[in-house]
Amino acid sequence: MPEAPAPAPEDTRPAIPAPGECHLWHIPVRPRPDWLTLLDEEERASAARFTRTRAREVFLTSRAAQRLVGAHYLGVPPTAVTVRRDCAHCATEPPVPHGRPRFAHGTPPPVDYSVSHTEEHLLIAVTGHGVVGVDIEARGSLRDADALPAAVLTPAEREHYTALPARERPDWLLTAWTRKEAAMKLTGLGLRAAPRHLDVRGPQVTAGPIPGWPDTPIHLYPLPAPEAHTAALASTTPITATRPHTLP
Repeated sequence: MPEAPAPAPEDTRPAIPAPGECHLWHIPVRPRPDWLTLLDEEERASAARFTRTRAREVFLTSRAAQRLVGAHYLGVPPTAVTVRRDCAHCATEPPVPHGRPRFAHGTPPPVDYSVSHTEEHLLIAVTGHGVVGVDIEARGSLRDADALPAAVLTPAEREHYTALPARERPDWLLTAWTRKEAAMKLTGLGLRAAPRHLDVRGPQVTAGPIPGWPDTPIHLYPLPAPEAHTAALASTTPITATRPHTLP
C-alpha cells in the first residue's frame, strides 16, 4: 500500500487547500453543551432524541464541527453555514437528506469535504480541488471478523488475506475496510457500492461493475490516526501533502 502523504506544518489560519493538499481536522468527542447553539432547530431536535449520551455527543460534535470548519473556509459565522445532504443518486422530490454532506455556498462550493467518526474521535478532510472521502475506525470495531472477509473482500483480496500470518490479518482487514469506506463515501454511494467489488490493495481503487461509480480514478492514502485507530483518505486528485488543523 502507498505511503501516507507528507504532513505539512500546522497552520492555525487555513486558506483554501492548494492543489495536491488536504486539510485534516481532528476533533476529540467530548461533552460540549455550548456547541448546541451552533445547530439548527431540526438538528437540536434530533440531538434530543438520542437515548445514549455518547451517541448524542458524537452527533453534536459532528454537526457543530462541520459548521465551525466551514466557517473558516467560507468566511461566514458558523451559524450561517448551510450543509446540504441530498443524495445525488436518488431521484426523489424533494431530495432525501442522506447523501454525502457538502457546503451549500457557491456553485461549486470553494471546498469539498468528508467527515467520519468513532465514539472517541471525529475526522474531517477538506480539499479545494476534486472530491474527497475519509474514514476512521477503531481497532476491534469490525463485527464477526470470521465471516467479514467473504462479505467485503474481492476474490484477489481474500487470497491475499488468507496468505497472511494469522496475527496480521485483523489489522490488514481493518485497513482494507477503512480504505473501502473512504472510497464509498467519496462517491456518495455508501454500501450501494458493494465493498466486495472494490479492490483497494493498490494506490487506486479497482472497481467492478457498480452502477453510478465514477469514471475518474480514485486515489487511496493511509492517514495518521489516534492510538488504536486506523484512518484512510480517498481523493479524485492526487494528494501530496496533508496539513493538520485544530479548532480554536
